[in-house]
Amino acid sequence: MNAILLSGILDKNQPLKVVDALLLAVIGIAIVFVVLILLMLIVQLEGKIFESSDKLREKHPEWAQKVQNAKEKMAFWKKKKKVEDDASATTDAPALANGTCGELKLVNTDERDAAMIMAIVADATQTPLNELRFKSIKRVDAEGEEK
Repeated sequence: MNAILLSGILDKNQPLKVVDALLLAVIGIAIVFVVLILLMLIVQLEGKIFESSDKLREKHPEWAQKVQNAKEKMAFWKKKKKVEDDASATTDAPALANGTCGELKLVNTDERDAAMIMAIVADATQTPLNELRFKSIKRVDAEGEEK
C-alpha cells in the first residue's frame, strides 16, 4: 500500500486532500495516455513489418486482397464526399441524402408532427422509412376542413 502512495509523497495517516487527489488523477490519466500511445505505435510498427515482409506475402497471398478491402473501407467517406461534390457541381439543385425519395411538402403542419406520422406509417407497414415516399402531409381538422 505504501508503494501506491507515491513513495511517501502522500501520508496514509492523513485524509486525502483535494490537491493530492487531483495529482493522483492527473498521474493516472497520463499513464493511460502513455500506454495508449505505446499500443498505437506497436500496431503501426506491426503493420509496417507485415507490409514489407515478402515471406508473409508468399505464405498468405489472400492477405493482399483483405488489406486492400480494409483500406477501401477506411477511405469510403472520401469517395462519397467526392461523388457528392461532383453531383452538386453539375446541378444547381441541392443534393439529396442517401435513401431519400425527393421532397416533402408540409401543409399546416410542423416537421415534428410530420416525422411522427412518417415513423408511424413505416412501423405500421413494416417498411423501412427510406423505402417510403411521402409527397405531402396536410393537417386536417376533425370536421374535415383544413386548419
